[in-house]
Amino acid sequence: MQPDFVIVGAGSGGCVLARRLLDAGASVLLLEAGGHDNHPFIRAPAAFPRLFKTRFDWNFHTAPQTHLQGRRLYWPRGKVLGGSSAINATIYIRGSQQDFDGWSGPEGQHTSGWGAGWRWADVLPFYKSLEKFRGDESETRSQGGVLHVGERAASHALSHAFVRSAARVLDIPVSQSFNDGQHLGAGLYESNHLRGVRQSAYQAFLASQRANPRLTVLTGARMLSLLWEGKRVVGVRFGYEGQVKDVRGGGVILAAGTVQTPQLLMLSGIGPGAELKKHGIEVRIESPGVGQNLQDHLAVPVIFRSNAPSLDAAKDLPALAEWALKRSGPLSSNVAEAGAFAHARAGLPRSSPPDLQYHFGPAYFREHGFQKMEGNHFSLGPVLVDVHSRGRVTLHSADPAAAPIIDPCYLSDERDAQSLLAGVRLARQIAAESPLADFNVGESLPGAQAQTDAELLTHIQREAETLYHPVGTAAMGDTESAVVDRRLAVRGTQGLWVADASVMPRITHANTNATAMMIGARAAAFLVEG
Repeated sequence: MQPDFVIVGAGSGGCVLARRLLDAGASVLLLEAGGHDNHPFIRAPAAFPRLFKTRFDWNFHTAPQTHLQGRRLYWPRGKVLGGSSAINATIYIRGSQQDFDGWSGPEGQHTSGWGAGWRWADVLPFYKSLEKFRGDESETRSQGGVLHVGERAASHALSHAFVRSAARVLDIPVSQSFNDGQHLGAGLYESNHLRGVRQSAYQAFLASQRANPRLTVLTGARMLSLLWEGKRVVGVRFGYEGQVKDVRGGGVILAAGTVQTPQLLMLSGIGPGAELKKHGIEVRIESPGVGQNLQDHLAVPVIFRSNAPSLDAAKDLPALAEWALKRSGPLSSNVAEAGAFAHARAGLPRSSPPDLQYHFGPAYFREHGFQKMEGNHFSLGPVLVDVHSRGRVTLHSADPAAAPIIDPCYLSDERDAQSLLAGVRLARQIAAESPLADFNVGESLPGAQAQTDAELLTHIQREAETLYHPVGTAAMGDTESAVVDRRLAVRGTQGLWVADASVMPRITHANTNATAMMIGARAAAFLVEG
Protein backbone atom coordinates (compact mmCIF):
# COMPACT_ATOMS: atom_id res chain seq x y z
CA MET A 1 0.00 0.00 0.00
CA GLN A 2 1.43 3.35 -1.07
CA PRO A 3 -1.43 5.85 -1.36
CA ASP A 4 -1.12 9.32 -2.78
CA PHE A 5 -2.01 10.74 0.64
CA VAL A 6 -2.10 9.49 4.22
CA ILE A 7 -4.49 11.38 6.50
CA VAL A 8 -4.19 10.97 10.27
CA GLY A 9 -7.55 11.57 11.94
CA ALA A 10 -11.08 11.04 10.62
CA GLY A 11 -12.56 14.12 12.27
CA SER A 12 -14.14 17.21 10.75
CA GLY A 13 -11.11 18.37 8.77
CA GLY A 14 -9.87 14.90 7.89
CA CYS A 15 -13.17 13.61 6.48
CA VAL A 16 -13.72 16.65 4.27
CA LEU A 17 -10.10 16.52 3.11
CA ALA A 18 -10.34 12.83 2.25
CA ARG A 19 -13.52 13.32 0.21
CA ARG A 20 -12.11 16.23 -1.76
CA LEU A 21 -8.91 14.32 -2.56
CA LEU A 22 -10.96 11.34 -3.70
CA ASP A 23 -13.05 13.61 -5.92
CA ALA A 24 -9.80 14.86 -7.45
CA GLY A 25 -8.80 11.29 -8.36
CA ALA A 26 -6.25 10.65 -5.59
CA SER A 27 -5.89 7.51 -3.49
CA VAL A 28 -6.24 8.02 0.28
CA LEU A 29 -5.39 6.06 3.42
CA LEU A 30 -7.36 7.46 6.37
CA LEU A 31 -6.18 6.41 9.84
CA GLU A 32 -8.57 6.75 12.79
CA ALA A 33 -7.64 5.72 16.33
CA GLY A 34 -11.29 5.31 17.31
CA GLY A 35 -13.96 2.96 16.02
CA HIS A 36 -17.07 3.02 13.87
CA ASP A 37 -19.94 5.42 14.50
CA ASN A 38 -22.84 2.96 14.32
CA HIS A 39 -24.49 3.81 17.64
CA PRO A 40 -27.96 5.35 18.15
CA PHE A 41 -26.64 7.94 20.61
CA ILE A 42 -24.40 9.29 17.83
CA ARG A 43 -27.30 9.48 15.41
CA ALA A 44 -29.74 11.13 17.88
CA PRO A 45 -28.58 14.75 18.30
CA ALA A 46 -29.75 15.36 21.89
CA ALA A 47 -28.03 12.19 23.13
CA PHE A 48 -24.54 13.67 22.73
CA PRO A 49 -23.87 14.03 26.51
CA ARG A 50 -24.31 10.26 26.84
CA LEU A 51 -21.29 9.76 24.59
CA PHE A 52 -18.97 11.59 26.98
CA LYS A 53 -16.49 9.38 28.84
CA THR A 54 -17.35 6.40 26.66
CA ARG A 55 -15.30 4.54 24.06
CA PHE A 56 -16.18 7.33 21.62
CA ASP A 57 -14.29 9.91 23.67
CA TRP A 58 -10.57 10.53 24.32
CA ASN A 59 -11.62 11.73 27.79
CA PHE A 60 -8.89 14.34 28.25
CA HIS A 61 -8.42 16.54 31.31
CA THR A 62 -6.55 19.80 31.62
CA ALA A 63 -3.77 20.66 33.99
CA PRO A 64 -5.03 22.29 37.22
CA GLN A 65 -6.35 25.75 36.36
CA THR A 66 -5.04 28.46 38.68
CA HIS A 67 -7.91 30.85 37.99
CA LEU A 68 -10.62 28.16 38.28
CA GLN A 69 -9.87 27.09 41.86
CA GLY A 70 -7.27 24.57 40.74
CA ARG A 71 -9.80 22.40 38.91
CA ARG A 72 -8.74 19.94 36.21
CA LEU A 73 -11.39 20.45 33.54
CA TYR A 74 -12.75 17.55 31.54
CA TRP A 75 -12.23 17.89 27.77
CA PRO A 76 -14.23 15.49 25.59
CA ARG A 77 -12.81 14.93 22.10
CA GLY A 78 -14.24 12.50 19.57
CA LYS A 79 -12.48 9.15 19.24
CA VAL A 80 -14.63 7.74 16.43
CA LEU A 81 -15.22 8.15 12.72
CA GLY A 82 -16.34 11.75 12.42
CA GLY A 83 -14.24 12.84 15.40
CA SER A 84 -15.81 15.50 17.57
CA SER A 85 -18.48 16.13 14.91
CA ALA A 86 -19.91 12.76 16.02
CA ILE A 87 -20.25 13.75 19.69
CA ASN A 88 -20.98 17.50 19.60
CA ALA A 89 -24.21 19.53 19.75
CA THR A 90 -24.38 19.90 15.94
CA ILE A 91 -24.43 23.71 16.03
CA TYR A 92 -23.50 24.96 12.58
CA ILE A 93 -21.98 28.45 12.64
CA ARG A 94 -19.26 29.79 10.40
CA GLY A 95 -16.64 32.26 11.48
CA SER A 96 -17.55 35.87 10.73
CA GLN A 97 -16.16 38.33 8.22
CA GLN A 98 -14.45 40.10 11.14
CA ASP A 99 -12.82 36.83 12.19
CA PHE A 100 -11.17 36.16 8.85
CA ASP A 101 -10.44 39.72 7.84
CA GLY A 102 -8.77 40.15 11.23
CA TRP A 103 -6.72 36.96 11.32
CA SER A 104 -3.04 37.67 11.91
CA GLY A 105 0.05 35.87 13.20
CA PRO A 106 0.10 33.96 16.51
CA GLU A 107 1.50 36.96 18.37
CA GLY A 108 -1.20 39.26 17.03
CA GLN A 109 1.31 40.89 14.67
CA HIS A 110 -0.13 41.41 11.21
CA THR A 111 2.61 41.07 8.62
CA SER A 112 2.34 42.51 5.15
CA GLY A 113 0.16 40.35 2.95
CA TRP A 114 -0.28 37.60 5.55
CA GLY A 115 -4.06 37.59 5.30
CA ALA A 116 -3.98 36.86 1.55
CA GLY A 117 -5.94 33.69 0.95
CA TRP A 118 -7.78 33.62 4.28
CA ARG A 119 -10.04 36.65 4.10
CA TRP A 120 -13.83 36.24 4.24
CA ALA A 121 -14.01 36.50 0.45
CA ASP A 122 -11.46 33.69 0.18
CA VAL A 123 -13.08 31.25 2.60
CA LEU A 124 -16.75 31.86 1.75
CA PRO A 125 -16.70 29.75 -1.47
CA PHE A 126 -15.32 26.82 0.54
CA TYR A 127 -17.98 27.16 3.23
CA LYS A 128 -20.63 27.23 0.52
CA SER A 129 -19.17 24.20 -1.24
CA LEU A 130 -19.68 22.07 1.89
CA GLU A 131 -23.36 22.63 2.48
CA LYS A 132 -26.71 21.46 1.23
CA PHE A 133 -28.68 24.33 2.79
CA ARG A 134 -32.32 23.85 3.80
CA GLY A 135 -33.34 27.24 2.46
CA ASP A 136 -32.97 29.49 -0.54
CA GLU A 137 -29.62 29.83 -2.26
CA SER A 138 -28.01 33.25 -2.03
CA GLU A 139 -24.66 34.99 -2.25
CA THR A 140 -23.69 33.27 1.01
CA ARG A 141 -25.68 30.00 0.98
CA SER A 142 -25.61 26.96 -1.29
CA GLN A 143 -27.54 23.76 -1.90
CA GLY A 144 -24.75 22.18 -3.94
CA GLY A 145 -22.80 20.43 -1.17
CA VAL A 146 -23.44 17.23 0.78
CA LEU A 147 -23.60 18.46 4.41
CA HIS A 148 -27.25 19.04 5.31
CA VAL A 149 -27.52 22.24 7.34
CA GLY A 150 -30.27 24.66 8.29
CA GLU A 151 -33.10 25.13 10.74
CA ARG A 152 -34.30 22.13 12.72
CA ALA A 153 -37.79 20.87 12.02
CA ALA A 154 -38.92 22.16 15.41
CA SER A 155 -37.56 24.25 18.28
CA HIS A 156 -38.90 24.51 21.83
CA ALA A 157 -41.19 27.39 22.81
CA LEU A 158 -38.63 28.37 25.46
CA SER A 159 -36.01 28.81 22.74
CA HIS A 160 -38.26 31.13 20.75
CA ALA A 161 -38.93 33.14 23.92
CA PHE A 162 -35.21 33.45 24.61
CA VAL A 163 -34.56 34.95 21.18
CA ARG A 164 -37.05 37.76 21.71
CA SER A 165 -35.96 38.49 25.28
CA ALA A 166 -32.27 38.46 24.41
CA ALA A 167 -32.78 40.84 21.48
CA ARG A 168 -34.51 43.34 23.77
CA VAL A 169 -32.08 43.18 26.70
CA LEU A 170 -28.91 43.12 24.62
CA ASP A 171 -30.20 45.67 22.07
CA ILE A 172 -29.37 43.42 19.15
CA PRO A 173 -31.40 42.38 16.10
CA VAL A 174 -33.28 39.12 15.72
CA SER A 175 -31.08 37.22 13.30
CA GLN A 176 -32.36 34.81 10.69
CA SER A 177 -28.88 33.34 10.25
CA PHE A 178 -25.44 33.54 11.86
CA ASN A 179 -23.82 32.23 8.67
CA ASP A 180 -23.90 35.29 6.43
CA GLY A 181 -20.69 36.80 7.74
CA GLN A 182 -22.13 38.75 10.68
CA HIS A 183 -22.72 37.40 14.18
CA LEU A 184 -24.27 40.23 16.21
CA GLY A 185 -27.86 39.26 17.00
CA ALA A 186 -30.15 36.68 18.61
CA GLY A 187 -31.71 33.72 16.84
CA LEU A 188 -32.30 30.01 16.52
CA TYR A 189 -29.21 28.02 15.65
CA GLU A 190 -28.76 26.11 12.43
CA SER A 191 -27.81 22.46 12.84
CA ASN A 192 -26.19 19.82 10.68
CA HIS A 193 -29.20 17.49 10.89
CA LEU A 194 -31.13 15.59 8.27
CA ARG A 195 -34.68 14.79 9.35
CA GLY A 196 -33.72 14.55 13.03
CA VAL A 197 -30.48 12.61 12.46
CA ARG A 198 -26.96 13.94 13.05
CA GLN A 199 -24.89 14.58 9.96
CA SER A 200 -21.34 14.15 11.18
CA ALA A 201 -18.43 14.92 8.89
CA TYR A 202 -17.97 11.21 8.31
CA GLN A 203 -21.62 10.53 7.50
CA ALA A 204 -21.88 13.53 5.21
CA PHE A 205 -18.62 13.23 3.30
CA LEU A 206 -17.26 9.68 3.50
CA ALA A 207 -19.88 7.09 4.38
CA SER A 208 -21.03 7.00 0.75
CA GLN A 209 -17.43 6.44 -0.42
CA ARG A 210 -16.57 3.28 1.52
CA ALA A 211 -16.74 1.18 -1.64
CA ASN A 212 -14.42 3.54 -3.48
CA PRO A 213 -11.32 1.48 -4.37
CA ARG A 214 -9.10 4.54 -3.88
CA LEU A 215 -10.16 4.93 -0.22
CA THR A 216 -8.86 2.81 2.65
CA VAL A 217 -10.16 3.59 6.13
CA LEU A 218 -8.51 1.88 9.09
CA THR A 219 -10.17 2.22 12.49
CA GLY A 220 -8.30 1.41 15.67
CA ALA A 221 -5.13 2.75 14.00
CA ARG A 222 -3.02 4.75 16.44
CA MET A 223 -0.30 6.85 14.84
CA LEU A 224 3.11 6.56 16.50
CA SER A 225 5.42 8.78 14.46
CA LEU A 226 6.26 10.19 11.07
CA LEU A 227 8.71 8.50 8.69
CA TRP A 228 11.51 10.70 7.38
CA GLU A 229 14.01 10.97 4.56
CA GLY A 230 16.02 14.05 5.49
CA LYS A 231 13.49 16.89 5.91
CA ARG A 232 10.89 15.11 3.81
CA VAL A 233 8.07 13.14 5.45
CA VAL A 234 7.54 9.99 3.42
CA GLY A 235 4.98 8.12 5.53
CA VAL A 236 3.78 7.19 8.99
CA ARG A 237 4.29 4.50 11.60
CA PHE A 238 1.17 3.36 13.42
CA GLY A 239 -0.16 0.66 15.69
CA TYR A 240 -2.87 -1.56 14.23
CA GLU A 241 -4.32 -4.83 15.52
CA GLY A 242 -1.43 -5.36 17.91
CA GLN A 243 1.28 -4.73 15.34
CA VAL A 244 3.45 -1.78 14.36
CA LYS A 245 3.09 -0.91 10.70
CA ASP A 246 4.87 1.51 8.38
CA VAL A 247 3.20 2.94 5.30
CA ARG A 248 4.64 5.32 2.75
CA GLY A 249 2.59 7.92 0.94
CA GLY A 250 2.99 10.78 -1.47
CA GLY A 251 2.02 13.22 1.28
CA VAL A 252 1.00 13.10 4.93
CA ILE A 253 -1.66 15.33 6.47
CA LEU A 254 -2.24 15.56 10.21
CA ALA A 255 -5.90 16.14 11.07
CA ALA A 256 -5.76 14.77 14.60
CA GLY A 257 -7.07 17.91 16.28
CA THR A 258 -5.80 20.70 18.47
CA VAL A 259 -4.65 18.35 21.24
CA GLN A 260 -3.07 15.53 19.28
CA THR A 261 -1.71 17.20 16.17
CA PRO A 262 0.91 19.10 18.21
CA GLN A 263 1.56 15.97 20.25
CA LEU A 264 2.26 13.96 17.10
CA LEU A 265 4.46 16.72 15.69
CA MET A 266 6.53 16.79 18.88
CA LEU A 267 6.79 13.01 19.09
CA SER A 268 8.17 13.11 15.53
CA GLY A 269 10.79 15.73 16.33
CA ILE A 270 9.01 18.94 15.28
CA GLY A 271 8.58 21.45 18.08
CA PRO A 272 10.33 23.55 20.72
CA GLY A 273 13.81 22.15 21.08
CA ALA A 274 13.93 22.32 24.88
CA GLU A 275 10.62 20.49 25.19
CA LEU A 276 11.72 17.69 22.86
CA LYS A 277 15.12 17.26 24.48
CA LYS A 278 13.48 17.04 27.90
CA HIS A 279 11.80 13.83 26.71
CA GLY A 280 14.78 12.43 24.81
CA ILE A 281 13.32 13.17 21.37
CA GLU A 282 15.64 14.06 18.49
CA VAL A 283 15.01 17.59 17.24
CA ARG A 284 14.45 17.35 13.51
CA ILE A 285 12.76 20.71 13.01
CA GLU A 286 13.03 23.48 15.60
CA SER A 287 9.50 24.92 15.65
CA PRO A 288 8.83 26.93 18.83
CA GLY A 289 5.14 27.48 18.09
CA VAL A 290 4.13 23.81 18.21
CA GLY A 291 1.73 23.36 21.11
CA GLN A 292 1.66 27.08 21.92
CA ASN A 293 -1.16 29.59 21.28
CA LEU A 294 -3.88 27.31 22.73
CA GLN A 295 -7.26 29.06 22.88
CA ASP A 296 -10.71 27.82 23.89
CA HIS A 297 -14.20 29.10 24.59
CA LEU A 298 -15.21 28.95 28.26
CA ALA A 299 -18.89 28.65 29.24
CA VAL A 300 -20.69 29.36 32.52
CA PRO A 301 -24.08 27.82 33.45
CA VAL A 302 -26.86 30.20 34.53
CA ILE A 303 -29.98 28.09 35.08
CA PHE A 304 -33.63 28.89 35.87
CA ARG A 305 -36.65 26.84 36.84
CA SER A 306 -39.43 26.73 34.24
CA ASN A 307 -43.22 26.58 34.66
CA ALA A 308 -43.47 24.92 31.24
CA PRO A 309 -42.32 21.40 30.39
CA SER A 310 -38.73 21.44 29.12
CA LEU A 311 -36.52 18.74 27.67
CA ASP A 312 -35.99 17.67 31.30
CA ALA A 313 -39.52 16.26 31.28
CA ALA A 314 -38.70 13.70 28.59
CA LYS A 315 -38.60 10.10 29.77
CA ASP A 316 -35.82 7.99 28.29
CA LEU A 317 -37.74 5.10 26.79
CA PRO A 318 -40.63 7.08 25.25
CA ALA A 319 -38.19 9.66 23.85
CA LEU A 320 -35.99 6.95 22.34
CA ALA A 321 -39.02 5.19 20.86
CA GLU A 322 -40.32 8.40 19.28
CA TRP A 323 -36.96 9.18 17.78
CA ALA A 324 -36.44 5.62 16.53
CA LEU A 325 -39.88 5.51 14.88
CA LYS A 326 -40.37 9.10 13.72
CA ARG A 327 -36.98 10.82 14.07
CA SER A 328 -38.75 13.48 16.11
CA GLY A 329 -39.32 14.42 19.74
CA PRO A 330 -36.83 15.47 22.44
CA LEU A 331 -33.91 13.45 21.03
CA SER A 332 -34.14 15.32 17.72
CA SER A 333 -33.26 18.54 19.53
CA ASN A 334 -29.62 19.53 19.81
CA VAL A 335 -30.29 20.95 23.34
CA ALA A 336 -28.54 24.27 22.59
CA GLU A 337 -31.28 25.37 20.23
CA ALA A 338 -30.79 29.16 20.25
CA GLY A 339 -28.16 31.75 20.92
CA ALA A 340 -27.06 35.34 20.81
CA PHE A 341 -23.90 37.34 20.15
CA ALA A 342 -23.36 40.60 22.01
CA HIS A 343 -20.90 42.94 23.71
CA ALA A 344 -20.77 42.58 27.47
CA ARG A 345 -17.49 43.89 28.85
CA ALA A 346 -17.55 47.62 29.54
CA GLY A 347 -15.83 49.81 27.00
CA LEU A 348 -16.01 47.49 23.98
CA PRO A 349 -16.91 49.45 20.84
CA ARG A 350 -19.96 48.28 18.94
CA SER A 351 -17.77 47.86 15.85
CA SER A 352 -15.58 45.24 17.54
CA PRO A 353 -16.40 41.52 17.45
CA PRO A 354 -18.82 40.42 20.22
CA ASP A 355 -17.04 39.17 23.32
CA LEU A 356 -19.93 36.92 24.39
CA GLN A 357 -22.07 34.25 22.80
CA TYR A 358 -25.08 32.90 24.67
CA HIS A 359 -26.06 29.26 24.27
CA PHE A 360 -29.66 28.69 25.28
CA GLY A 361 -31.07 25.25 26.05
CA PRO A 362 -34.58 24.35 27.23
CA ALA A 363 -33.08 22.01 29.84
CA TYR A 364 -30.87 21.82 32.94
CA PHE A 365 -27.37 21.71 31.45
CA ARG A 366 -24.50 21.78 33.94
CA GLU A 367 -21.11 20.07 33.91
CA HIS A 368 -21.57 18.67 30.39
CA GLY A 369 -24.97 17.24 31.33
CA PHE A 370 -23.59 15.02 34.10
CA GLN A 371 -25.39 16.89 36.89
CA LYS A 372 -29.18 16.54 36.97
CA MET A 373 -31.96 18.33 38.84
CA GLU A 374 -35.62 17.43 39.34
CA GLY A 375 -38.18 19.59 37.59
CA ASN A 376 -38.17 21.69 34.43
CA HIS A 377 -35.45 24.21 33.66
CA PHE A 378 -33.85 26.36 31.01
CA SER A 379 -30.16 27.26 30.78
CA LEU A 380 -28.45 30.40 29.54
CA GLY A 381 -24.76 29.84 29.06
CA PRO A 382 -22.68 32.99 28.58
CA VAL A 383 -19.65 31.89 26.55
CA LEU A 384 -16.41 33.83 26.25
CA VAL A 385 -15.67 34.12 22.53
CA ASP A 386 -13.26 37.07 22.46
CA VAL A 387 -10.48 35.12 24.15
CA HIS A 388 -7.34 36.88 25.41
CA SER A 389 -5.83 34.08 27.55
CA ARG A 390 -3.34 31.77 25.85
CA GLY A 391 -2.30 28.29 26.90
CA ARG A 392 -0.28 25.38 25.57
CA VAL A 393 -0.14 21.65 24.88
CA THR A 394 3.08 19.95 25.95
CA LEU A 395 4.26 16.36 26.22
CA HIS A 396 3.80 14.25 29.32
CA SER A 397 6.36 11.80 27.99
CA ALA A 398 7.71 10.36 24.75
CA ASP A 399 5.13 7.56 24.96
CA PRO A 400 2.52 8.07 22.19
CA ALA A 401 -0.09 6.39 24.41
CA ALA A 402 0.34 9.01 27.16
CA ALA A 403 -2.07 11.92 26.95
CA PRO A 404 -0.31 15.27 26.54
CA ILE A 405 -0.45 18.02 29.14
CA ILE A 406 -3.26 20.45 28.26
CA ASP A 407 -3.03 23.86 29.94
CA PRO A 408 -5.44 26.41 28.49
CA CYS A 409 -4.56 28.97 31.21
CA TYR A 410 -8.22 29.94 31.46
CA LEU A 411 -8.90 33.48 32.74
CA SER A 412 -5.19 34.27 32.99
CA ASP A 413 -6.07 37.52 31.22
CA GLU A 414 -8.32 39.67 33.41
CA ARG A 415 -10.38 40.80 30.42
CA ASP A 416 -11.76 37.28 30.02
CA ALA A 417 -13.06 37.15 33.59
CA GLN A 418 -14.65 40.60 33.20
CA SER A 419 -16.51 39.52 30.06
CA LEU A 420 -17.94 36.44 31.77
CA LEU A 421 -18.86 38.40 34.88
CA ALA A 422 -20.84 40.88 32.78
CA GLY A 423 -22.32 37.95 30.86
CA VAL A 424 -23.74 36.32 34.00
CA ARG A 425 -25.44 39.58 34.99
CA LEU A 426 -26.89 40.01 31.51
CA ALA A 427 -28.16 36.41 31.54
CA ARG A 428 -30.23 37.27 34.61
CA GLN A 429 -31.68 40.29 32.83
CA ILE A 430 -32.62 38.20 29.80
CA ALA A 431 -34.42 35.67 32.00
CA ALA A 432 -36.30 38.54 33.69
CA GLU A 433 -37.49 40.01 30.38
CA SER A 434 -40.76 39.00 28.72
CA PRO A 435 -41.54 36.65 27.06
CA LEU A 436 -38.89 34.44 28.70
CA ALA A 437 -39.82 35.91 32.08
CA ASP A 438 -43.30 34.39 31.69
CA PHE A 439 -41.69 30.94 32.02
CA ASN A 440 -39.21 31.88 34.76
CA VAL A 441 -40.15 30.75 38.27
CA GLY A 442 -36.81 31.26 39.97
CA GLU A 443 -33.06 31.07 39.58
CA SER A 444 -31.50 27.69 40.23
CA LEU A 445 -27.85 28.53 39.53
CA PRO A 446 -25.93 30.47 40.78
CA GLY A 447 -28.93 31.39 42.96
CA ALA A 448 -30.32 34.66 44.25
CA GLN A 449 -27.82 34.73 47.13
CA ALA A 450 -24.95 35.45 44.70
CA GLN A 451 -25.07 39.18 43.99
CA THR A 452 -21.65 40.81 44.37
CA ASP A 453 -18.89 40.64 41.78
CA ALA A 454 -16.87 38.48 44.16
CA GLU A 455 -19.74 36.03 44.63
CA LEU A 456 -20.42 35.78 40.90
CA LEU A 457 -16.72 35.39 40.14
CA THR A 458 -16.63 32.50 42.61
CA HIS A 459 -19.53 30.92 40.70
CA ILE A 460 -17.59 31.28 37.44
CA GLN A 461 -14.48 29.74 39.00
CA ARG A 462 -16.47 26.77 40.35
CA GLU A 463 -18.72 26.07 37.39
CA ALA A 464 -17.08 27.22 34.12
CA GLU A 465 -16.37 24.45 31.62
CA THR A 466 -15.01 24.15 28.11
CA LEU A 467 -17.41 24.66 25.22
CA TYR A 468 -15.32 22.13 23.27
CA HIS A 469 -13.61 24.57 20.88
CA PRO A 470 -9.81 24.32 21.35
CA VAL A 471 -7.75 25.79 18.51
CA GLY A 472 -4.41 27.30 17.65
CA THR A 473 -1.63 24.87 18.63
CA ALA A 474 -0.17 24.55 15.11
CA ALA A 475 -0.99 28.09 14.03
CA MET A 476 -0.36 29.36 10.53
CA GLY A 477 1.47 32.54 9.68
CA ASP A 478 4.70 34.02 8.40
CA THR A 479 6.60 34.50 11.65
CA GLU A 480 9.14 32.08 13.11
CA SER A 481 6.62 30.93 15.70
CA ALA A 482 4.12 29.91 12.99
CA VAL A 483 3.92 26.13 12.58
CA VAL A 484 2.34 26.01 9.12
CA ASP A 485 2.39 28.43 6.22
CA ARG A 486 -0.61 29.96 4.48
CA ARG A 487 -1.07 26.78 2.44
CA LEU A 488 -1.03 24.64 5.61
CA ALA A 489 2.36 23.05 4.90
CA VAL A 490 4.46 22.46 8.02
CA ARG A 491 7.29 24.96 7.91
CA GLY A 492 10.76 23.48 7.51
CA THR A 493 9.49 20.17 6.10
CA GLN A 494 8.45 18.69 2.79
CA GLY A 495 5.49 16.38 2.28
CA LEU A 496 3.70 17.30 5.54
CA TRP A 497 0.57 19.41 6.12
CA VAL A 498 -1.97 20.09 8.88
CA ALA A 499 -5.73 20.32 8.24
CA ASP A 500 -7.63 20.84 11.49
CA ALA A 501 -8.55 23.55 14.00
CA SER A 502 -5.00 23.68 15.35
CA VAL A 503 -3.99 25.90 12.41
CA MET A 504 -6.25 28.80 13.44
CA PRO A 505 -4.04 31.69 14.52
CA ARG A 506 -6.93 33.18 16.49
CA ILE A 507 -10.10 31.47 17.62
CA THR A 508 -13.26 32.41 15.75
CA HIS A 509 -15.91 34.25 17.77
CA ALA A 510 -18.34 31.34 17.41
CA ASN A 511 -18.55 27.54 17.32
CA THR A 512 -15.59 26.09 15.45
CA ASN A 513 -16.82 22.89 13.79
CA ALA A 514 -17.95 24.46 10.51
CA THR A 515 -14.61 26.24 10.23
CA ALA A 516 -12.68 23.02 10.86
CA MET A 517 -14.51 21.47 7.91
CA MET A 518 -13.77 24.53 5.78
CA ILE A 519 -10.08 24.16 6.65
CA GLY A 520 -10.20 20.55 5.41
CA ALA A 521 -11.66 21.73 2.12
CA ARG A 522 -9.01 24.43 1.72
CA ALA A 523 -6.22 21.96 2.49
CA ALA A 524 -7.46 19.70 -0.29
CA ALA A 525 -7.46 22.58 -2.75
CA PHE A 526 -3.86 23.45 -1.84
CA LEU A 527 -2.77 19.83 -2.25
CA VAL A 528 -4.52 19.38 -5.57
CA GLU A 529 -3.09 22.64 -6.88
CA GLY A 530 0.38 21.42 -5.89
